[in-house]
Amino acid sequence: MSHSSSSASLSPRMNDHLPHPIIPRRERTLSQCERALQSPSYEGIIDEFCREKGHGYIRPKDNPSQLIFVHVSDIDDDYVPKKGDLVSFKKMLMPPKNEKIMAVHIKLLHLAEGVKHESWEEAVEHDMEHRRPSRVDSVTFANETAENGDKIHHVVPHISPVTHVD
Repeated sequence: MSHSSSSASLSPRMNDHLPHPIIPRRERTLSQCERALQSPSYEGIIDEFCREKGHGYIRPKDNPSQLIFVHVSDIDDDYVPKKGDLVSFKKMLMPPKNEKIMAVHIKLLHLAEGVKHESWEEAVEHDMEHRRPSRVDSVTFANETAENGDKIHHVVPHISPVTHVD
């Protein structure tokens, strides 16, 4: 079963397209965007946000027992949200089942004190500088000639232990 949706992701096993459950902002229909813009604004506190995974949760001020999903594509700010940040947001039903709520049009109102904040640009630079090294640091090519005169090329990777640098 193949879907031609632009929100599909490629399945590595079957070369088939599987629909992604979250529709990022750039792939929402005009009517979905209009409904979100016309909905009321709420305030809440970032409960958690993982920049590497691209999502997190907001705890609304009007219902602190609820957690609302946040996708990175819905953050309308220059800074990466951190736990404790005060934000404004609008609510939208989360596709495909439209049973849960997600936050959209998220804006940082007040940055949590005592927490280092970084811009999205700084975050990308940090990731590039501190990314984990590859297990294959270099490759050696060994060439030899078989008895029948055929050339044989061997690729020999040098494996080194993975270290994480922060």
